[in-house]
Amino acid sequence: MAACYKCDACGKVIEDRYRANMKEFYISYFADDGMLIPWNYTRKVKVDLCDDCYHGLNEIARRKSNESL
Repeated sequence: MAACYKCDACGKVIEDRYRANMKEFYISYFADDGMLIPWNYTRKVKVDLCDDCYHGLNEIARRKSNESL
């Protein structure tokens, strides 16, 4: 039996996946003497994408790079 995965973008169950490295942005808080100080963080996460989502993401990146030229 082949391994099944779930697309992180649309939630569809897939067998063949594309693995993408994405950058995640989030805000965390640092506690210092009872004060909460917001702190911006980024980290790289790996996501599983189905064929449609992967090609859609590539199309967005291609159009964005053509706009900047």
